[in-house]
Amino acid sequence: MMRAVTVFLLGLILVLLHMPAPLAGQDSLSQSSVGIEGHFHFQWSGEALEVAPIPEDSPVLVRIAAVTLDTQESGQTNYDIRWLALLPGEHDLSIFFHHGENRPADLPPMMVNADSLLGSDHEGNLANLPGTLSPVIDFPAWVLWAVVGFWLVLPLIILTVLRWMRPPPPPPVIEVVLTIADKLRPYVDQALAGELDSEGKAALERLLLAFWRDDLNLGSFRHAEALQAMRGHEVAGELIVTVERWLHSGKETNADTEQVEKLLQPYKTMAADRVVPE
Repeated sequence: MMRAVTVFLLGLILVLLHMPAPLAGQDSLSQSSVGIEGHFHFQWSGEALEVAPIPEDSPVLVRIAAVTLDTQESGQTNYDIRWLALLPGEHDLSIFFHHGENRPADLPPMMVNADSLLGSDHEGNLANLPGTLSPVIDFPAWVLWAVVGFWLVLPLIILTVLRWMRPPPPPPVIEVVLTIADKLRPYVDQALAGELDSEGKAALERLLLAFWRDDLNLGSFRHAEALQAMRGHEVAGELIVTVERWLHSGKETNADTEQVEKLLQPYKTMAADRVVPE
């Protein structure tokens, strides 16, 4: 009886010595943080491994990045395993592999450890990041203000350039309105020089008669009678009488510019197109 018990105890001790260590005490093949991809290399000599469909609520994602044949050890295949933890803690990745379709692979435990990015005492507050605008856009905050200022000033720069490139406006066109005095001046200047011929004198008389026709009621008079009536008027007759005197003198007169302007003054207030000589 004692011999049987001793044999049983020895067998139990041998079994316990050959049992694998608990999973909790096994070393991790890879360590990373939540949301950051980890990786490790796994050598396998059996049937080819594939990643089984991963459940939607799985705390970890697994993929095979590359498969290479180990030339140093015949029959060994090297698997580059990539994993991404969604929850912190230890995860066994061996359950995610199978052979072909729906044939789970009998693999040893593949323990990986994922740390939380935040400490256990974190209260959930957002921390300000000094020096940069954000951890994604890695440049100083003043760059953002410089960009905003540039876009504010850009329209002014464009308007200035367009205004500088625009050709200057054409000079204003000044419309010159001819008066009766402008039409009479050439005849008066010729009379001053003693060069006014009979045709010029007749044209001068027609202009004067057309100008004074309404004021002196010359419409019912014949040409000679209208001229005589105009000569007898103090203002209307001054120009025609002076011109006739210059012509009868037969030489260039010594009249000055002020005298000519005084003779033409009454005729500077009416546009030439309002008077139609007969």
